Amino acid sequence: MCPPTYFDIEYSINPYMNVDNKVDKVAARKQWDHVYATLKQLGIEIEVMDAVPGWPDMTFIGDAGMLHGGKFLVTNFRHAERQGEVEHYIRWMRRHEIPVFTVPDSVYFEGLGDIVYYGSDILFGHGQRSSAEAIRYVREVFPDLVLRGELELKDVGMYHLGLAISYIDEDTLLYYPGAFTDESLAFLRDTFERRIECSEQDATSYFVCNNIPLGRHVLMDNCTPELEHELDRWGYQVVRTDMSEFKKSGGSVRCLILAIG
Repeated sequence: MCPPTYFDIEYSINPYMNVDNKVDKVAARKQWDHVYATLKQLGIEIEVMDAVPGWPDMTFIGDAGMLHGGKFLVTNFRHAERQGEVEHYIRWMRRHEIPVFTVPDSVYFEGLGDIVYYGSDILFGHGQRSSAEAIRYVREVFPDLVLRGELELKDVGMYHLGLAISYIDEDTLLYYPGAFTDESLAFLRDTFERRIECSEQDATSYFVCNNIPLGRHVLMDNCTPELEHELDRWGYQVVRTDMSEFKKSGGSVRCLILAIG
């Protein structure tokens, strides 16, 4: 995790960002601290990377790349506003003796923003930020992972796969149907038996797919009573963790972690 020390809305690169809608820094720190404390209470070990002045979105460290099996595939951001973060991620990994891999300059890859996983199973998303070709490099660097599907995003508000879909266990997907092209939506419905489809309100107001599943607990900003009832019916308990400040920048709780697999 990376604290929101310099987090603010200093540019607009997605539909949620408005430079006039500034972050309440005190509230953002309290919200980040609450996520950190909740994860610790649930038995998760956490490494903290220091934030760097000038890069306000570093707190969304899930976008930094993909860390699995002792190897790190670093992101190649599409927008120049975030590209300067990359050198700091690389430096941290090398300081911790973690080998760093890259994609070609012409290929965009935005880390766990566009990789959704459970265990060794992954889904890859493209269309808004990551290039379709990026999956080739993910497979080369992490040959032990099982690619369950390549999904194309069509909704500009669902600019990362991590906003549109999540595994809540190894067999169950939670997703927003409106995020995907007809072909990708048909693939999901034909391929996965255990599926929970959420409403537009849940997806775009509460960012429910941008969650952290931990056993039968699912950490998320909030959700409608209808979705909470559905999750309860499937045996899952919603753990609310207010993300109001981070949603101003188009992110939520999952964006705040880079899982070390």
